[in-house]
Amino acid sequence: MGDAGEYEAFRLSPDGRRLAASRDIPAGRQLWMLDVARGGVGSLFPTGYRSSWPVWSPDGKTVVYRSGTESNLFRKDSSGSGSEERLMQSPHVQNASDWSRDGRWLLYSESAPDSGQDLWVLPMTPEGRLAPGGAPQPYLRTKDSESRGRFSPESPPRWVAYQSDETGQNEIYVQSFPEPRRKIRISTGGGQYAEWGADSRELFYVSPENKLMAVTLKLGANSLEPSVPRELFALPAMEIGFSPYEVAPDGQRFLVRATARQAGAPLTVIVNWPTLLRKEGPRQ
Repeated sequence: MGDAGEYEAFRLSPDGRRLAASRDIPAGRQLWMLDVARGGVGSLFPTGYRSSWPVWSPDGKTVVYRSGTESNLFRKDSSGSGSEERLMQSPHVQNASDWSRDGRWLLYSESAPDSGQDLWVLPMTPEGRLAPGGAPQPYLRTKDSESRGRFSPESPPRWVAYQSDETGQNEIYVQSFPEPRRKIRISTGGGQYAEWGADSRELFYVSPENKLMAVTLKLGANSLEPSVPRELFALPAMEIGFSPYEVAPDGQRFLVRATARQAGAPLTVIVNWPTLLRKEGPRQ
């Protein structure tokens, strides 16, 4: 899909027809919009430099992303029209990670000196703006680092999948929402980059061996029971700090970041080369 380039964070629109992707440029990072149906034909999404971590609103009309020298959260119409709007001001780096299907909550991580990365929620309106009187609320804030949270697909969501390094390595967990009262470990032996399937009965993540793993979830009224993780396929080995895959809205396909195949340099073969060697006599 699209031209070869240094793509980092990328997210499919809710209808699966567009892809918002951050791309490295000499001056920093910029967001691009790619047309999935047309084979990834791309156009620049006009934002400030250092823009990354895009997240779509449920109706596909708004994109929230990290931008600016402070690396805070901004919003903009997904058509590219209008100016970008700052959602909040913080001295700490913020990364948008998900938007609930009911449109009410934006999930993001924020780095703090005393607690590493924490998960926060921001109340939003259906139009993709900060709710009147709304303020950031901590969701998971511990001495460990919690990041890359994803809401379960229900409306409203009942669960959040995320990664935490509380065991000394990143593992995938699922926690109840809106109140974090029940934590269930999903991965075994390490995991990163959790994503839900089309419903709340399947969860994916990446193993330390760079394998895409799948877990089936048995849901109860207030419970969740995971199956043993199973391997789907190996991912290209290129860890750059961003998720290497994205699940299509139907849950049946994956978009994967990979190294572009490059043609080798032209090779010239000379045969019977000894006959080309000429001996020269002594020069006068």
